Amino acid sequence: MLAVVLWCCTVKSAAASTVVVNNSVVLDKLTSAQLRSIFTMRQIQWPDGSPIYVVVLPDDSAEHQRFSREQLRLFPYQLTNIWDRQSFSGTASRPWLAKDQAHMMELLRTTPGSIGYVEQYQADPAVKEVRIE
Repeated sequence: MLAVVLWCCTVKSAAASTVVVNNSVVLDKLTSAQLRSIFTMRQIQWPDGSPIYVVVLPDDSAEHQRFSREQLRLFPYQLTNIWDRQSFSGTASRPWLAKDQAHMMELLRTTPGSIGYVEQYQADPAVKEVRIE
């Protein structure tokens, strides 16, 4: 029984984040380099010229830490340092901060051009999953 419990915990912690965007975004896939450029605020427009609105969870969120490390290959503190430096220099604004995953989905549903991540994506007509290649 203990082995089953440990296995379930391992599987849950190994689950990758799902990148999701508002349906107004015309892309259905991104490279890992593009994803990193977007979340480090180096790419601030979609290919059609519309603005990108990045939505993230708090730094102390396990999901944010997992997304930063696994998808972006950065530690959360490195990401925060990048955002701080860009914000203070005036080259970019900090991402929008969602309180939790429900708030993240609400922001993604209602904000054209937005991008974020969730632990478990459930189909929603206002947002779509983006494949990372």
